[in-house]
This record gives sequence, C-alpha cells and structure tokens, in this order.
Amino acid sequence: MKARSNYVTHAQQAGRAGSGLEIVFEADMKWLEPDARKEMESALSRFNKIDCVYAHNDPGAHGAYLAQGGRPRAEMLFVGIDALPQEGVAYVQQGILDATFQYPTGGEEAIETALKILSGESVRRKSRSAPVSSIKQTLLRAARS
Repeated sequence: MKARSNYVTHAQQAGRAGSGLEIVFEADMKWLEPDARKEMESALSRFNKIDCVYAHNDPGAHGAYLAQGGRPRAEMLFVGIDALPQEGVAYVQQGILDATFQYPTGGEEAIETALKILSGESVRRKSRSAPVSSIKQTLLRAARS
C-alpha cells in the first residue's frame, strides 16, 4: 500500500458524516494528465453524478476536465493545486478550472539556511518531510437533502 498524502487525509476528513460531502472515487494518477484523464473516464462510467474533482496538481484537474468532454460545465467543479502561471492560473482564466491553489514549498527557508551554513553560521537542525507522497484525484459528491 502506498503512503497516503496529507492532502488526501484532509479530503477524507471533509467527507466525514455531517459534512455534506461524500468521496465517491479516488485514483492514483501519478501526477500525469493522461492518467488523470483515464481515471476520470473510469469514474464517469461508474457514477452518474460527480460534483467536484479535486486533483493534487493542475495537470490532473485538467486531465479530468478533458475526460468530461461535452458535459455541461456548470455540473462539475474542477480544482487543482500548483497555481503555475502557464498551467493552473491559465486554466482558471480560460474557465477550465474553477480554482487552483498555491502551497508553500519551503524553498526560501532552505536557501536562507544554506547561505548561513556557507557563511559559517551555526543553524539549528530540524527536518521537515514533504507533505505529499502520492498523488490522488478525489471526486466528491455533495449530499442532497
């Protein structure tokens, strides 16, 4: 079994009883748009109603969007992560994705620490693991009263 990402854990928490959300499908799309498209095609063949696609990168959300083909756009929300100008931001501006999110990478802190070490300063040792160990495409359906 692959390690679960923190993002998937948060999505699962959102799908808990009383939240109004139900996770209907999860797939490992390996960070790749073609794999996300294939997984979304599989999900669409199994579920009549999907309200939201949450992918852990913008190419994944874009692949899911491409798989939904000619379905009316208002029926499904597409959300990705990365907010790179040439991908996620452009997809939002084009109306393909409904949202993209940027997350802190820790790069600035890493450079600052490296510069301190190179200049002979002592630095406190600490480690931080990456928040994502696998990529998932999570499909949600809002519970209807």
